[in-house]
Amino acid sequence: MVRWISLFVVVLVIGFFAYIKINNRPPEGLGVTAELLKPCPTSPNCVSSQAEKSDAAHYIEPIIYHGSRMDTQLSIESYFLNQGNAQIINSQLGYVHIQVKSRYLGFIDDVEFYLPEADSIVDVRSASRVGYSDLDVNRDRIEKLRSYLAH
Repeated sequence: MVRWISLFVVVLVIGFFAYIKINNRPPEGLGVTAELLKPCPTSPNCVSSQAEKSDAAHYIEPIIYHGSRMDTQLSIESYFLNQGNAQIINSQLGYVHIQVKSRYLGFIDDVEFYLPEADSIVDVRSASRVGYSDLDVNRDRIEKLRSYLAH
């Protein structure tokens, strides 16, 4: 009996990690199109400064910055690289796509920043690739960055 339970647990664990690997592919449509980041899905594991303000589950204030656009973007990039669990996927002046991997299970979140040339704001989108809820991990990530940039 114990042997069957052990085998069942092993199969569940292998299945779980296979599911994560298969469903942890980069989403299509990331980037900036007509000055807009990809909209959040309906699940509450994404925040975006371009969501409707009335959408409390997804909306987050854009980051206001002082100083140069390039310095702000470099600060964002270095902040994430110093975390030790992030990788820059795409960086060009005005846009950054960073993948952040969770420390224990290896879930990947896609974090995007758009710095329009005409404004001193950073539009943000931070979204989990898998799952439904993220326990506010994406919102907390952006708020910590906001605090970091304010200093």
